[in-house]
Formats: sequence, structure tokens, C-alpha cells
Amino acid sequence: MKYWQKARNCRKYEREDGMFVYLITVNGEDVEVSAEVYQAYAQADRRERYQAERDTGIVLSLNKLAEDEMQLSYLTDKHIESAEDATFRDILSQQAMQAFGCLAPEEQHLIRSLIIDGVTERDYAADFGISQVAVHKRKQRILRKIQNILDFEVISPPVFWDGQ
Repeated sequence: MKYWQKARNCRKYEREDGMFVYLITVNGEDVEVSAEVYQAYAQADRRERYQAERDTGIVLSLNKLAEDEMQLSYLTDKHIESAEDATFRDILSQQAMQAFGCLAPEEQHLIRSLIIDGVTERDYAADFGISQVAVHKRKQRILRKIQNILDFEVISPPVFWDGQ
């Protein structure tokens, strides 16, 4: 057992039958909990230890995170998108809107209903008196049309700086 594991008030062990038991110590008593509760508790405990170590100036390593069975993303509360990813996403969104504008009005209506509004193919078919299979085929044809307009096969992230 590693030094920090001795002070933890949560642990798991494997029974003889191969099943895992997850325990959290509450007021000096061990309480058996589900795997989900254990994992959430362990993540919170690791985040708290990380904050304490950071405040005392102890350097964390990725090896230590791996030993703790923790992913780096657990230490932050939210994901921050990079400027490059945001720009690329915006460019793709603009291109998708331009491609959407190239569609016929009935094609736009079908895509808007199914993808944006979340209408099921079955409900859309019932509203227009056609089969669900026909709606599905139309949707696939329109999506291929959008893909051809966007020419996804050659799209690459934009180059803003050539390094010179």
C-alpha cells in the first residue's frame, strides 16, 4: 500500500469470488457503496489532495496520477476549448450553414426537423403521409449532398501562420 492510501477513507478490494467491494469510511465505520459512488468519492478525494499538494508546492507527476488511477481531466471542473479548436469549429459551422443554404426548401425542412428539432423519422413520415423508410432514404441523400458540398475529404484545419 502506498503512503497516501493508508490515510484514505475509501478503498476497494476483491472478494474470493472475484467481485469487488467498495468501502467508504464514515464516522469510523466502513460503509459498502456502489462502484459509481466510490469512483465519484475517490475522484473528489484525489482533487482535494491535488489542491493541497499544489498549495504546498509539491510537484505532481503524470506517473503519480496513473498510479492513483486518475485521469488528468478529473482535476479540472470543466474543459476549456483551445482558440484553434474554437476557430476551426466556427469555420466548419459557417461552411455547414452555407451548404445548408444550398439545399431546396423541402430538403432544409426535412433536415431541420430531423436533426435540429429532434423529430423522429417515424413522426415526420406520419405527418407527410409517407413511409419511414422513404424519410430515411431522403435524409441520407440530403446528408450526402451536404457532404459533397463541403467536400469533407479534403477539409483540413486552416493554416494561420506558416512558421516563417
